[in-house]
Amino acid sequence: MVGVLVRQIYFTVIQILPFFIIIGVIFGSIGIGAVIRFANDYGLKDEIIPILTQFTFYEFAPLFSTILIALRSGAAINSEIAVMKATKEINTLERFKIDPVNYLYVPRVIGGVVSCLTLSFLLAVLMLFGGYIFVNFFMGTNLDIYLHTLLIHIKVSHIVMLFLKSAILGFLIVVIAIYSGLGASSALYTVPIAVLRGMVRIFIAIISVEGVSLLLR
Repeated sequence: MVGVLVRQIYFTVIQILPFFIIIGVIFGSIGIGAVIRFANDYGLKDEIIPILTQFTFYEFAPLFSTILIALRSGAAINSEIAVMKATKEINTLERFKIDPVNYLYVPRVIGGVVSCLTLSFLLAVLMLFGGYIFVNFFMGTNLDIYLHTLLIHIKVSHIVMLFLKSAILGFLIVVIAIYSGLGASSALYTVPIAVLRGMVRIFIAIISVEGVSLLLR
């Protein structure tokens, strides 16, 4: 179980890290630039940092990280379980008294949650530091003032919301992928069908969680 968990985290976090940092910085910079430009155009210069922190922790970091994990790990787990179901590997595990829940499912769920939490927090940190470039460009704010203002406006509720939302989304991605993969039959042609259904369900879940979080706030 531990070995499967370590491999899952390695596949989801470590292998994707360089690509994630590059893509996260690019899209994060675009998002930050849009937020600051919006605040600047509507005379909300004093609210730029609060808006930036809320946008980063509540919306962009967990949502962007979740989408990347869904496209990579969600699809991979879905395909893996579907193939194992179609080739009766899961039945073989059960015949050898190996519990598929503990051996296959639980490590992947834990790995998905940990990976989503890690990548979301990393992206939030990268975005906030990257935000200094735009704040300095639009307002001429030096780094010391920016960091001081940032620390004042980052609240415990921001971090709690980031972790809570990321954990829920990471959990749902893996559980839905596993459930959809188990929907495959012994015929191999049902594998891509199960994967397609799984990805549709995952993105419906992501949109639903995002909608509920917006309504709650």
